[in-house]
Amino acid sequence: MVRFMASMLARIRALAAFVTTLLFAAIFLIFLFAIFMRYVMQQPVAWADELNIILLLWVMFIAGALVLRDNEHVAFDITWNAAPPKGRRAMGIVSALAFGGLFIAALPGTWSYITFLWRERTTVLEWRLDLVYSCYLVFFIAVIARFGAKLIRLLGPDWRNVVDE
Repeated sequence: MVRFMASMLARIRALAAFVTTLLFAAIFLIFLFAIFMRYVMQQPVAWADELNIILLLWVMFIAGALVLRDNEHVAFDITWNAAPPKGRRAMGIVSALAFGGLFIAALPGTWSYITFLWRERTTVLEWRLDLVYSCYLVFFIAVIARFGAKLIRLLGPDWRNVVDE
C-alpha cells in the first residue's frame, strides 16, 4: 500500500510539473504576444495581463503544493541544522502540529470565502473568481496533507530518516 501511494504521488508530482511547465510557457508566449501587439501593432490587449496574472497564480500554487518538496522551499533553518536528531524530531512534530493545525482551522473559512467568490468576476475576461482562486484550495489541502504525512513519519520508527532529509 505504501509503494502504491508513493507511486501515485510521484505520478501526480510529474503531472503537476508538466502542467506548470506548460502554464509557464504560456505565460511567456502571452507576454511576447502582448509586447508585439502593443509596440508593433499599436493595439494593446488588456486580456493578456489579466490572463498572465491568473496563470502565474496557478503556477505558483500548484507548483508549491504538488511539485516542490519540503527541502526545496525557502526556509530559515539555522536552528534546525544546529539541533541534534532528537531536537529536530521535536521541532518537526511541533511545527507539523502547529502549522497543520492552523491550516486545518483556517480551511472552513478559506473554503467559504472561495465559494463566496462565484459572485465576482475578473475585470477583463469576466471569469468567475471562485474558479480563478480554486488553485489556492488545492494548495491548502496539499499543505495539510504534507504536514499530516510529516507528522506520521516523525512519529514512526524511521523518524531519523525524516530529520536527516
